[in-house]
Amino acid sequence: MTDINAVASEVSKLKQRLDQAQLSYRDASLKSRREIVILKRLITRLSVAYRGLDSELDTKLTELRTELDQPKDISKLIPRLAVIERLVTRQAGFTEKENQRLEQQIHQSGETLKRVHGLPAQLKRELRNILSATSDSLAHNHQRILRLLELYERSLKLISTSNDNLVLKDTLDHDLQLQLTNELQHLITELDFDGESGDKLLTIRNRLLIGVPPQTLIELSLEVLRLVLNGTHQERRSSQKFLDSVNSDLATLQKTTNQNVGQTSALYAHHGELTTELATVVNTVKQGLQDQKNLENWRPTLTELTKELQVLVDRNRALEKREKMLIEQLSYNENKVTTLFEQTQDYRQRLNDQERKMFLDHLTKVYNRAALNDRLEHEYRRWLRYQHPLCVSLIDIDDFKDINDSYGHIAGDKALKIIARTIHQCLEETDFIARFDGDEFVVIMPDVSEEERNKRLNKVRESISQLPFRFRDQNVTISISIGATLFEGNDTPTDIIERTEKALYSAKSAGRNRMFWIL
Repeated sequence: MTDINAVASEVSKLKQRLDQAQLSYRDASLKSRREIVILKRLITRLSVAYRGLDSELDTKLTELRTELDQPKDISKLIPRLAVIERLVTRQAGFTEKENQRLEQQIHQSGETLKRVHGLPAQLKRELRNILSATSDSLAHNHQRILRLLELYERSLKLISTSNDNLVLKDTLDHDLQLQLTNELQHLITELDFDGESGDKLLTIRNRLLIGVPPQTLIELSLEVLRLVLNGTHQERRSSQKFLDSVNSDLATLQKTTNQNVGQTSALYAHHGELTTELATVVNTVKQGLQDQKNLENWRPTLTELTKELQVLVDRNRALEKREKMLIEQLSYNENKVTTLFEQTQDYRQRLNDQERKMFLDHLTKVYNRAALNDRLEHEYRRWLRYQHPLCVSLIDIDDFKDINDSYGHIAGDKALKIIARTIHQCLEETDFIARFDGDEFVVIMPDVSEEERNKRLNKVRESISQLPFRFRDQNVTISISIGATLFEGNDTPTDIIERTEKALYSAKSAGRNRMFWIL
């Protein structure tokens, strides 16, 4: 009886523990569901907050929301959360950098507005308040930008209604001058004329790099137009002269060839007649030798046949002389055709050289932006077909503006040449390098393994950091930053360029002499 009571007591205790376990499980389950709801709400709000800032982050957040809707173990989502955490951290660094740039731009724009004459005192006070305010967030800087834009709008209205608008006009003129200067430099670089026109254009480009007054800029613009027209006319006249010479030689060859054809036909007919007559004489001699028993009586006839043979021999010699003249004429025509072929080959080579120059950057002697667009499109189409690894990297010289400001544009040009040559030497024949813009270069490496492309790009980075630059008796170390990526999925060349720019920005944000991949 005692044992039964003990068992009943134990069963009762176990029942109580089971009830408590069920309650605990239900509470944990409810808590877990609440946490999932809170997590989903947080993910949704993060998606809204970060929407449009980073496409990769948008995609990852969308995928995470979809996973949360599925009845899966939430612990399996930890790797995805780690990836999102990394993307959010990267975006935070990018946002902080953008906030710093925005802060600098606010101060620069504010200082520019402060220098405008004729602004009311109230507007100046508001401007000082904006510039003196400290910013602790990107949202606050956005508010300052909006207030600054309002002041700009009020300033423009005031200036437009007053007589003192010359300063604004000068500012606009200055912007147009800078734009015109850059366009002229780009035009001179792309044309690359030879001879006197080319030398004068290079001299003008060097003057534009240093900077010229507005009046001189107008004069140089007119001079560039004149030199471009002269160079174009000169090339057209040279081409026309060459074509006229070729047409004249071809017309002469056609005439002499027709004459040779006629002479050849006549010689062929004469040879036929001569052969027929000779055969007739030979047959007569054979017949006479058979029929005549006394050759002495046949002598007069044989003498006449001999005279006929002599006439045939003379005619044959005349034909041989004409054939010799014909052969000499054909030999002359052959030499003329060979000469024309060599001339056209030389001209074709000149055209190929000119076409190659059109796709070469005049300063660095690597390919230019036009060649880059063609090659990138070509490699993109090959990638679509074969799906081999296709790497594109963007290389930027660190603090290149400081070199131009400290040592002059000539030193900057020298550095660009040396760096472009060094990059080219570190690559293989199948790789492609082009000057992208200013101090930026693009490198395309098709069908290269991950280990090899990292090796080549690191070799480029390390080789440039070891270059012994010396400007104005000072040793200068120059480094580069590299942003790289691969074609994947539905990528287009435009997507790749944008991604390399983002990767380059991340590399430069991390410090000098860095390489950053976005895959």
